[in-house]
Amino acid sequence: MLRLGLIAGAAALAFAAPVSAQTYNPTEVKMSVNTEDMKAVVQSLGHELLNEDAESTTVIARSDDGVAYFLFGTACDVNGVPGCQGIMMQVRYDITPTVTNETLAKANFEQAAINTWADFSDGTLGVTRYQVLDYGATMANIRENLNVLLALAPIAASIATGEEN
Repeated sequence: MLRLGLIAGAAALAFAAPVSAQTYNPTEVKMSVNTEDMKAVVQSLGHELLNEDAESTTVIARSDDGVAYFLFGTACDVNGVPGCQGIMMQVRYDITPTVTNETLAKANFEQAAINTWADFSDGTLGVTRYQVLDYGATMANIRENLNVLLALAPIAASIATGEEN
C-alpha cells in the first residue's frame, strides 16, 4: 500500500504544473510583490517570459501578439514592508520623427488610463501604467492592470506617432 502511495505521489508530481505557474491565485491579496509574483501573472496570461532579474525585481515578457513589456517592482523593501509596494508596467517602442510634445499630450488626453512619454535623447516612445499595492490588490487586479496596458499601449503609440487622428 505504501508503494502504491509513493507511485501515486510521484505521478502527481510528474504531471503537476511548474511551481511558478501554481503561484497565481486570482483572489490572493498582495500588499507587495516580488519577481516570482510578477512571473506568475505573466505566465497566467500564457505570455513568453524573456528575462527576469530578482535583484532588481524586473520581468520582461512578450504577449501572444508580440508586444514586449517590462514589469518593474518599485518602492521595494521600504517602511518595514518586504517586497515591492508598486509595479511599473511598461511597453517601449522606437520613436519616430512624427512624435512631438503635442502628439504625446493628445495620447495622454485620449488614453488617460496610461501615461505616454518619449525620451527623445535615446529614441524611446514609452507607455506606462503604474499600480500601487498599498493596502492590497488581488493577483487578478494586477493581471487586469497589465491587460489594460497591453490593450491601450498600441492605441496610445499610434496617437503619439500621429498615425491615428
